Amino acid sequence: MTGRTQKPKPRTTPLTSAPVPTATPRRRVGLLGGTFDPIHYGHLRLAESLAAIFNFNELLFIPTYSPPHKDFDRVTSAYHRYAMTVLATLQMDIARVSMVEIFAPERPYTADTVATFRKSYGPDAHLFFMMGADSFVSLPKWERYETLLDSCHLIVMTRPKYEVGDLATLAERYGTRRVIDLRGGRASQQAVTSNLDAGMHVFLTDLFALDVSATDIRQAVSEGRSIARFVPPLVERYIHVYGLYSNGHHTR
Repeated sequence: MTGRTQKPKPRTTPLTSAPVPTATPRRRVGLLGGTFDPIHYGHLRLAESLAAIFNFNELLFIPTYSPPHKDFDRVTSAYHRYAMTVLATLQMDIARVSMVEIFAPERPYTADTVATFRKSYGPDAHLFFMMGADSFVSLPKWERYETLLDSCHLIVMTRPKYEVGDLATLAERYGTRRVIDLRGGRASQQAVTSNLDAGMHVFLTDLFALDVSATDIRQAVSEGRSIARFVPPLVERYIHVYGLYSNGHHTR
């Protein structure tokens, strides 16, 4: 024996990778306002299509209390419209119906409504307000529309008879990088996600919407014709139980 001892080898610990924190995806919330007098398959199918493309975590239907652009006396009670919207969306897992405008008739403007949701969901949430092309064309006349543009993304639903103008004009008015054209088969989750990093955007879409008119539904009810192909069964039942639109009159 030499008396020399071998130094013990240092204990080693297995190499393990430290967990890499992953960013929590920002919540995406779709906001669909409307009179919904009554809500019909046109609203529902379009909302479902947009929810799939924009990958919403939540989809809020927002019945208006007093549409600023319509004759309030000819609009059915907000509570009936709210009830029909709830019934129509029961089968949509991500759908909720908000009473924010019904509870605050003194604040009928969209900028106010979006500000309420921004406060509720926080600054990190992606809020998408959906509107038709006809509404978008008149946007510069809306109350505090510039505040609205800076508060949420807009999804504009174009149709052949309701165009929004050429892209050059829109880019000049709203900013080159703000307007994203998803028409012509360019709508996809990837196309949306790749444009969400900076600022608020205006997404132009041409997703298919059923050609259904609330006016035609009300007329059909007043004439005793079936509306089964226009509205969900529970909504049809509600309309008949409460006598809405019968004889051309609304129930307030």
